Amino acid sequence: MEHVSKFYRTIFIGWVAGLCLLVGFFPSFSLFAGETLIYNPPVKDAETRRREGGDIGSATANVSRGMTRGMTRGMTRGMTRGMTRGMTRGMTRGMTRGMTRGMTRGMTRGMTRGMTRGMTRGMTRGMTRGITRGVTRGMTRGMTRGMTRGMTRGMTRGVTRGMTRGMTRGMTRGITRGVTRGQADILEQKLANYLSVQGISLYADETPVPESELKAGEEQVQEDADQASEESEEYSEESEEDMEEELAQSDEETEETSETQVAEEESGGGGTPSIMAPIASLQTGYTTKPQPVLEWYISGPCTDEIEFTLNEYGKIEPLIETHIKGPEKEGMYEINLADYNVTLKPGVEYEWFLAIVMDPMERSGDFLGSATVMYVEPPAALSEQIRNAAPAELYAVYAKEGYWYDAIENLSRRINEKPEDKTLRAHRVALLEQVNLGKVIDYDRKQL
Repeated sequence: MEHVSKFYRTIFIGWVAGLCLLVGFFPSFSLFAGETLIYNPPVKDAETRRREGGDIGSATANVSRGMTRGMTRGMTRGMTRGMTRGMTRGMTRGMTRGMTRGMTRGMTRGMTRGMTRGMTRGMTRGMTRGITRGVTRGMTRGMTRGMTRGMTRGMTRGVTRGMTRGMTRGMTRGITRGVTRGQADILEQKLANYLSVQGISLYADETPVPESELKAGEEQVQEDADQASEESEEYSEESEEDMEEELAQSDEETEETSETQVAEEESGGGGTPSIMAPIASLQTGYTTKPQPVLEWYISGPCTDEIEFTLNEYGKIEPLIETHIKGPEKEGMYEINLADYNVTLKPGVEYEWFLAIVMDPMERSGDFLGSATVMYVEPPAALSEQIRNAAPAELYAVYAKEGYWYDAIENLSRRINEKPEDKTLRAHRVALLEQVNLGKVIDYDRKQL
């Protein structure tokens, strides 16, 4: 009995210490410690049906959830059932189920999910991104640099060389031929003068040209040849300098273009957030409405369109497949099925998806979040309770009876009406903690 007394005393001290820590470190708990909002899942320990885009990092939520549930349930159930059922069933069920389920589920799920997801995602993303980026960058850079440099150098060098060689050769040949012909005319005239002195006429009716004129002609021809040669050399040097400057400028523009393209590729196009998650329960959430409102969260602006799909369980064709504009900032947003003229059937499970399509040709790389919803008509007693409830208490009634989508819709609407009301935000923090939404909770926490 003495050992049992010490055991209870230890539990009580630990409970008190934990409660003090909880109140001190979690302001959202202390804000409504006297009126804790509780969500009761309609089916306990059902299969997890929600998935998020990105890492929501549920460590913070797990600590709060674990401490809250651990202390409340541990004290009540542990004290009453622990001594009786714990000792009798604990050993038997613990060992049997623990070893059987632990080994079976651990090995089966671990190996199956690990190998399947690891190989599928690794190979798919690795090959897709590797091939896509390799081919895209290779073709983009190759074509950009090749075409830019090829066209620039080809046109620059072709035009420069063509003009340089054309003008140089034209001027050179023109000068050479002009000089040659001019000199030939002078020599011919000298010969005619010499023969005229000897009494011999080279041409009929010829008048001899004076020597002074012949000498002046030779000097003029030589002067024209020298000037043309200098102008040709100056033009050739200027053309080469211009060509080098154009080539250097073209290389700089090509490098800037390539660096910009690489930066855009590595940043994912600048339009993909880090988290996109449905504001939904882990298991299938209930709603009292045939046209419910679906809430979702995104961690930052999204420049791409977001694909929204709604599927009926067991059906191939979706009820809705449309696109919505990406939000311009972080926040919680809603999709009203009434806007799409869609009505849910009672008792039928539906799955809804939000996806940012990274590559339309390879949908396995989509940035994806999804959850499930079911329209369940409320019993008469609950309908009466809903009708009689005050507006400020309605979301708590929905949460207590397991109608997640109605609870979060009603609470979010009240927050939008009174964004400065910290109690309402603290209540939403409490709901999100109970469904383990991790970093999504920080959106409300930082506004408390």
